[in-house]
Amino acid sequence: MALICFASQKGSPGATMSALAVAAAWPHLAGRRKLLVEADPDGGVLATRYGLGREPGLLSLVGAGRQGMSSDGLWNHTQRLPGGLPVVVAPDRPEQTTAALTASGSVLGEWLQNLTDVDVIADVGRLGVSSPAIQFATAADLLLMVARPTADQIQPAAERLDTLSRSTKHVGWCLIGTKPYSSDEIEAVHGIRVVGTLADDPKGATALETGTSQHRRARSPLVRSAVSLAGAMAEWLHPNAEHLDHPEPTEEDVEVAEPEDIGSGALESDQTGDGIAPETPLASEAS
Repeated sequence: MALICFASQKGSPGATMSALAVAAAWPHLAGRRKLLVEADPDGGVLATRYGLGREPGLLSLVGAGRQGMSSDGLWNHTQRLPGGLPVVVAPDRPEQTTAALTASGSVLGEWLQNLTDVDVIADVGRLGVSSPAIQFATAADLLLMVARPTADQIQPAAERLDTLSRSTKHVGWCLIGTKPYSSDEIEAVHGIRVVGTLADDPKGATALETGTSQHRRARSPLVRSAVSLAGAMAEWLHPNAEHLDHPEPTEEDVEVAEPEDIGSGALESDQTGDGIAPETPLASEAS
């Protein structure tokens, strides 16, 4: 069981890109599959960005769920990104995504979280007090607030994350970059754990979005940091899972990297800000 949600609070720190990069870098575990889900009430972007259809996707998944659905039926509502990563796309019209999440967000979030053999990484967009994605997001095993380590992004996001921690199993930060404030400073001030830091790498983000230059993507700081974060979270969620080695990318990957080029994804040090130590509890536990 695993549902990890990436959210934001103010500005555009990169929740969608963070979710995409981590899902692409998620390690291959025996008996488990991975899935990226768009659940942003402001509408999806991946169908347009990668030339996919609007259906199947979130709307068809919600519709099918009303009649009851097995875990096998989930894959009928997915499409494949260019490198093969399965994704549930959201419609680009906010009113449609908002309606779907308002009607079924809570049920869908709980259903995805309870899947026994799928790791779901979801983009829930800006998670304000009135967001239709709140019930979906609070079903997560881990809710990550994406923010740049600047006062104007951290302060409002910290207040929101503190509130969400009361109804969510685990919460934490996913920082974009390391300046001007360090992860240690942010943890000390706000008391919420920095789960990981993704590189502030505009060129790497553009390469990932456009699908250009596989070598550049594999070598980019963004991909390297995503591999580290994904590997650490997977180890925390599934400490006894068998890792499968894939010397070449498989159909389950977005074309972002070859494992031997970007490293194993293991967390080298809990002080680096690149991931989490599996034996250490995350930030806040719902009371």
